[in-house]
Amino acid sequence: MSLSVPTNPVSIRRNDVLLALTSAVVQPTVAFLASTSVPAGPRPWFAATAIPLAAEGLALVLWRSRPLLCQALVWSAEVATALLLPAGYVASGYGQLVVSFGMGMRFPLRRTAAVLTALSLAYSAIDIWRRSPEPWQLHMVNALVTLAIYLVPMLGGAALASSRRYEHSRQELLRREHGRQLEVALIQERRRLAGELHDVAAHHLAGIVVQAAALERLIDRDPQTARDAAQQLRRQAKETLSGLRSVVGLLRSDKEAEESSPGLRDLPELVASTRELGVDIELLDGGILSGGADEADVGDALFLSPLADTAVFRVVQQAISNALQHAPGSPITVELRRAEDSLELSVLNGPARRPSTDPGGGGTGLAVMRERTDAVGGSLHAGPVEGGGWRVRLVLPLAQEEDA
Repeated sequence: MSLSVPTNPVSIRRNDVLLALTSAVVQPTVAFLASTSVPAGPRPWFAATAIPLAAEGLALVLWRSRPLLCQALVWSAEVATALLLPAGYVASGYGQLVVSFGMGMRFPLRRTAAVLTALSLAYSAIDIWRRSPEPWQLHMVNALVTLAIYLVPMLGGAALASSRRYEHSRQELLRREHGRQLEVALIQERRRLAGELHDVAAHHLAGIVVQAAALERLIDRDPQTARDAAQQLRRQAKETLSGLRSVVGLLRSDKEAEESSPGLRDLPELVASTRELGVDIELLDGGILSGGADEADVGDALFLSPLADTAVFRVVQQAISNALQHAPGSPITVELRRAEDSLELSVLNGPARRPSTDPGGGGTGLAVMRERTDAVGGSLHAGPVEGGGWRVRLVLPLAQEEDA
């Protein structure tokens, strides 16, 4: 059973060099100090074991970048040291602890354990051969200690590698989740801007279509009225351009977007501009828009958030646009009523008195209204009424807005 070379090469680091140099100095020094503790003084075998011990220390420079080669060098140095010692002496370096740890980090645990166990048994066999007169119980203890020296650091390296892999996987998962959230945010922002563009352009363009149709009928019959209608058409075009500029403001900064966002306070102006097109439209507000405190903002009085305030206005605007397109000439009634815990809005138009100006392929306006209503926690109902006509009804809970 063999180990393959790791697919992710690692370069030699400065700490690896420092570790190798330190081990090459410390291991022979420790062996020398141990040899001076015996009564006869330094033993002549110290000079012979100093070379393989120093070589073992130098081999640790490869423990991270070339663990297999490092293991071969360290094991060879350990065997050479054991063979150079007399039968009654033992000297071993610390290199095996380091290289076992490195192999546990870089290679699969099962194969690494098999290779290190084989090397441990081979070393133990050589050690038993050197000290063959000793009891077998002592040989067994020495073999188990050697096996622990080979395998315990390997388990530590494997645990560290597993922890690093888990952390890498967690970071990758977080990165993907962040990317997904960013993608969702971008989609929502695109939909929001598309809704703003649709609301602004659809309303004003619907008015332009109505005015152009009236101009076409009057141009030969009543030139003066046709000129007045042309001026009105020009004003509508300017309002359309102004509305599109406000949408562009949404792309520039949030502050500019808040300043340019319309709300309930703009409903009278919306109704008045629609009435200038010759549309029979009426606003019933129950005193909400006209009976508030001095200089009190309607949204503040109703505890509407900026998003909800804009949503209510856009729903009214889109409902009027739909009435102009699908039921031209019909009267429109906009009713605003405040219940105990909700704000109710109703836009009712009668049956069409002239052919529809809608070229077909619609439905976007109703979808945008539902999206805006869902975003502020309200409910929207749209459908035909008895006797002909169409009603759009929006109910916005005020308690939820107060909590917000």
